[in-house]
Amino acid sequence: MDIRFLTTFIEVAKTRHFGKAAENLYLTQSAVSARIKLLEEYFHTTLFIRQRNSIQLTQSGEKLLPYAKQLCSTLNEAKQELQIQSSEYVVCGATQLASELLLPKMLSHLHSSFPDWSVKAEVLTLDSLSRQLHERVTDIAFSTEPLKSEEVNSEVMLEKTLALYRVGEVSSEVEAQDFVAIDWGTKARDWLLTAYPQLRDAKLRTNSLNLAINNLTSEGGVAVLPVGVESQFPKNAKVTLLQTLDSISFSVYVHTMKQVRRVGLPEIIESVTQHH
Repeated sequence: MDIRFLTTFIEVAKTRHFGKAAENLYLTQSAVSARIKLLEEYFHTTLFIRQRNSIQLTQSGEKLLPYAKQLCSTLNEAKQELQIQSSEYVVCGATQLASELLLPKMLSHLHSSFPDWSVKAEVLTLDSLSRQLHERVTDIAFSTEPLKSEEVNSEVMLEKTLALYRVGEVSSEVEAQDFVAIDWGTKARDWLLTAYPQLRDAKLRTNSLNLAINNLTSEGGVAVLPVGVESQFPKNAKVTLLQTLDSISFSVYVHTMKQVRRVGLPEIIESVTQHH
């Protein structure tokens, strides 16, 4: 049986609310309900009495709760001990844009500063990144959006201004058929649609800066890009800054858990957060 079923059961018992438990575990409410259902099928009993405005443990649920807590605690301790005894490693996770904008630099820093440590890097969605960080599967996380959690330390590692660029032949018209939309967040999108309402549509939408640059290089077009991006295009590419987004920038954050138990990891985290 998956230990995550038990942690979900403990969280529902704690919050007495499927929605709040889902929010705390960074899951959907349907995923929480499915896990509880599978747990009830495993034990052949009902664990919760579901009423309109409250959820109560059944007698079986009350009996299971201390065993679930003890089992989760024991397995977590075993996992930590095995990690400490195994080869030293650090797991970095990043959302797509953060992985392209900052992760290569951070990996080079880790390899040069901590040559005895092995590094694993993954590109994840924001929800998966947050969940894995809280579950301590990921040690250091990078994203272009903040994480709202009292258990997490977050710092801005990189901040750049955004601007609307044209790649290729200069034209006075900014048309949707030329537009490559990159997801820089709500503020940038709102500014863009106010200044250029025709860009509600796009020829390409992507969460990858590298993919956007490749497309713009081969086909030309317009896109919101970080100021100074010209160096990432081929030397013969014609890159023109059309307009800077007023007082709008994007940030890349680094996230770590406030409580770090693994030996050696606090030193790595301190080194990364100071390496701007």
